[in-house]
Amino acid sequence: MLAPVVSLTEPIALVARPGTGDPGDLYVASRGGQVWLLAAGGDEPPLTVLDIGDLTTNRCEMGLLGIAFSPDGSKLYAHYTDLEGNNQVVEYPMAGQRVLEDGGRRVLDVTQPACNHNGGHLVFGPDGHLWIGLGDGGGANDTFGHGQNLNSVLGAMIRIDPEAGGGTGYTIPPGNPFTDGGARPEIWAYGARNPWRFSFDRTTGDLWIADVGQNEWEEIHRLAAGDGWEPGTNLGWPLFEGNERFSGTATPDDLVPPIHVYSHEDGCSITGGHVYRGSAIPDLVGTYVFGDYCAGHLWGLSVDDQGMFTRIELGVSVPPVSLVSFGEDAGGELYALSFDGTVYRLDAAG
Repeated sequence: MLAPVVSLTEPIALVARPGTGDPGDLYVASRGGQVWLLAAGGDEPPLTVLDIGDLTTNRCEMGLLGIAFSPDGSKLYAHYTDLEGNNQVVEYPMAGQRVLEDGGRRVLDVTQPACNHNGGHLVFGPDGHLWIGLGDGGGANDTFGHGQNLNSVLGAMIRIDPEAGGGTGYTIPPGNPFTDGGARPEIWAYGARNPWRFSFDRTTGDLWIADVGQNEWEEIHRLAAGDGWEPGTNLGWPLFEGNERFSGTATPDDLVPPIHVYSHEDGCSITGGHVYRGSAIPDLVGTYVFGDYCAGHLWGLSVDDQGMFTRIELGVSVPPVSLVSFGEDAGGELYALSFDGTVYRLDAAG
């Protein structure tokens, strides 16, 4: 079942702050530019701890799109589109439970040619580095040609070290696949259309990427931690949408096909989630939980001993055209965020 936790305007991202216990202090971002604290005790009303609404616009697909804490919980990173429509990643120091807005430091600035396909998610991986998902620049049909362009960070999953930026920007972590030239060294994987939510399995370390399709197919990729997250992976766009040819004739050697696709008969825009590692729903442990923005349904993706993936119905949903994100607390319990104005927790059926 989905249990309502709190009502907020356009909640779009939820993260737990490290070092605050289990389930920990939860921080929720609203697309309009606010970050709210849901204290671990759960007895206090939501508290606004950051408001950058004057720095961002929430028209089209823009706004405050993602937040992440540094591994030690001392800094909050916010990913938003600025008033010119460009992507900004800004680091804010924490003071107690609050965010010091005046101490913000710009980490990354990416020019966007259109108002859609901003990506916007960011996560610190098990490696301690900051992973960021960026869409292909918007429009349709990869109109700006970023999907297969290794000289652009658009249409890519990038990996950076913001802590080593010498006070400004960031550095490139050792092990990034394109540090020898010929490509942007930030890129870890490319060929994404709009990676709308990705996550690392807290048990295996595997990276799960949900990439929004265009005409017919939605897709999920898994980059296994045991393979070093497959550096240099080509996710295929715009050569392929799902497993189907979309454009061109090339089939690159570095192409890694999705592990699961579904057609637009079932939805129209995937919302990526997490592999469930909580304790409230034992039968769900090890299942990747995700959904579809348009349909509102929550699904699970399970894998058998032969490595075959099967989508399962979880029997819960939010209103159509509202499922925008999932979050995970410190104990591994999952939350679904809906533009109906509600943050829900996924609980065992009563």
